[in-house]
Amino acid sequence: MKFFKENSYDIVKLFINQIGITIFSFMLYTAVAMIEDQDLFLKINVFVSVFAILFYFSLLYTAAWDVGAKDKIRIDSGKALSTPTKGLKMSLLANIPNFILAVFAIAFMGIYMLGGNEWFYSAFFVLNMLIRFISAMFLGLIQGVFSFLATDDPTNASFCPYYFWQTVGFLVGPILSVIVTHFGYKMGSLEKKLFGFLVSSKKK
Repeated sequence: MKFFKENSYDIVKLFINQIGITIFSFMLYTAVAMIEDQDLFLKINVFVSVFAILFYFSLLYTAAWDVGAKDKIRIDSGKALSTPTKGLKMSLLANIPNFILAVFAIAFMGIYMLGGNEWFYSAFFVLNMLIRFISAMFLGLIQGVFSFLATDDPTNASFCPYYFWQTVGFLVGPILSVIVTHFGYKMGSLEKKLFGFLVSSKKK
C-alpha cells in the first residue's frame, strides 16, 4: 500500500495510457470495419492491432524510462534508495484490472467448457466484453492468431475454444506490458537509450 501511495501518479498514468490507446484502437478498427472482404479485413485488422500495440509499448517504455531517469538523479544525490524492481511493481499494479478480468474470464469459460451451467458462460461474456473494451489494442492480433478456431456459427459449442484462447491472449498482453515497463525503467535508471548507439555513431 505504501508503494502505491508513493507512486500512485505514475501507476495511474500507465493505466491512462492504456485507456488512451484503447480509444485510439477503436477509431482505427471502425475505419477498417468498412472493408467487406473478410480475408482482407482480418489481415488489415491484425496490422492495425500490431501498430496500436507497438505504439502502446513505446508509450509505456517512454513513461517508465522517464521515471527511472528521475529516480537515478535522486538516488545519486542520496535522496532515495535504489529500487531495481520499481518499474515491475508499478506495471503490475497498473495491470491489476487486466489480470483480474482475464483470469476470472478464463476460469469461467474453462468451467463452462467442462460442463458448467449457463451462468458461467454469462459471467464470462460480461468479463470478456470488459476486457475487449479496455485492451482493444490487442484485439485484432488475438483474433488473427486464433482465427483458425473460429466457426461460422458462434452459438455452436465448438466456438467456445475460440473465445477461451482469445482470453488467454488477453492475459498474455498485460504480461508483455509489465516486461516492457520494467525494461523501460531499467534503461532509464541506467540513463541508457534504446537506440543510443545510433546517436553515438552519428556524433562520430
